[in-house]
Parts: sequence; C-alpha cells; structure tokens
Amino acid sequence: MSDNLLAGTMAEMTATAVAAAARRKAAVLLPVGVIEAHGPHLPVGTDAFIALALCKATQRYAAEAGRETIIAPPNYWGINAVLGEFTGSFRIRAETAKALLADVIASLIANGFPEIHIVSHHGDRAHNEMILAVLREVHAQGHAGVRLLYTPVRWKMIERLGDTGREPWWVPWDYDPRLEAFRVTGILGVHADEYETAAIMRYHPETVDIEALRQLAPTQLTLEDLAAWRTGGEAARRLTPDGYFGAPNPIDPELWRHYDETARIMAAAISAPH
Repeated sequence: MSDNLLAGTMAEMTATAVAAAARRKAAVLLPVGVIEAHGPHLPVGTDAFIALALCKATQRYAAEAGRETIIAPPNYWGINAVLGEFTGSFRIRAETAKALLADVIASLIANGFPEIHIVSHHGDRAHNEMILAVLREVHAQGHAGVRLLYTPVRWKMIERLGDTGREPWWVPWDYDPRLEAFRVTGILGVHADEYETAAIMRYHPETVDIEALRQLAPTQLTLEDLAAWRTGGEAARRLTPDGYFGAPNPIDPELWRHYDETARIMAAAISAPH
C-alpha cells in the first residue's frame, strides 16, 4: 500500500501541465508538516506523510465530485516548539518557516492558482499560529482563495487559536459523527499515538518499526500533563522521554479510515459551489 512520497504532486508534472491545470482553474492542495521525533516506532516524517496522504485521498474524492485539484510538493519545514530538542527533529525558526510558507503560496499564486487549500498535519500551536499569520497577510493582500482546510483535531485547534472557524481563511466544514465511528483505547493521545500509527501502517508500512511498536506501553498522562507537555523543553522530555504521547498500538485495524473519512468531508467542502 506504500506510495512514492511525491507521486501525484506538482513535482512530477511538467511546466506545461502545471500551466494547463491553472487554466482549468484546478485548486491546489498544499500538504504541510514537520520533521519531528515520533517515538521509537514511527518515522520522523510522519506529519508530512499523513498530510500528503490526506491530500491524495481528498484529491480522489474531489475528482469523483467533478472538482479538479493538484497537490503541491509537501512542505516539511514547520515549527517544532514542543519536541524540537528531541533527536530526529529539525528546529526551524518561526521567521524562517513563515517566510518559506509565504513564498510557496506566492509562487502558487504567481503560477495562476488563486485557490490554495492548506492541509497541515501538525498540532503544535506555534506552528499553527505561524500558518494563520501567513494567511492573514495573504488575505490582506487580496488573495481570498488561500485557506486552511485541515489541522489536527480541527475544532479544538480553532478554539486554541482564538478563532471561530468562520474567518475567511478557514474552509468551512461541519464535524461529522463518522469521524468517531472507530474503536479506540480511550487513552489520552496527541502524538505518535494510535491514530498516527494506524495511518502510517496503512500508507507507509515500510517505515514502521514493528518490533519497537510491539514493546511500547501506552502513556498514562492527563490533561494537566498535556498542558505542561505543550511547553516543550524539560517538561516534554520528562513526560514523554520516548517521544510519544498516548497509546501507540491501535486496537481497531480500520482506524486509518478516520483520515479517509476526513478526506471525504474535505473533498465535499472544496467541491461545493462557491
């Protein structure tokens, strides 16, 4: 089930094909992630891999609805404020990440793509604040078609960022109970947990260290621990010394479909008449 990481992205298209897609008013899906430690069992590219998998599934479902999309090359260079000091993580400065994302978006606009949907699978607050800062600036420049389609735990993230979800830089879509129609452990998890393990085992199984995974016990952390963990540094090392937060082993072999269902919803949102 593994895919070539860049299969189906603009990186494999000729300039002529890109220009033709722009003339057809194809929308762009822009996967955003980071390179970050994801426990002993998952690759450091997990967030970018899942963002790309979401884009590919969204592209497929949007095509079924008659909406053409193309996928921009994955942007790996987000912000690691929580696990930035862990081995395997890249520490990208906020100003660097912001400037790079702004340049990527400006390039897509210059190539004739006014409709760009960001799909960011990374829950770090500083990372998502950076994305919103870029979007606010882009909208102030008159580019209303550049919006944030997805971020982990969408509605909680919107609240954490102080938004309502009705701002013009969010693609509106409603929560669907189908996203909860899976068996889960019930253990609080936010990083390299059962959801992310299920997705990577589905989309990039060759990157999972199965032997390490079998030996990993769930963390037993609380919401209070989560608040401390999010401060990063010493607190993150103390609470998650092995770089994962939650239950790494999924109990539902179909849990990866959580992301597939999310892609269906997102495809419907960007395919609806404006």
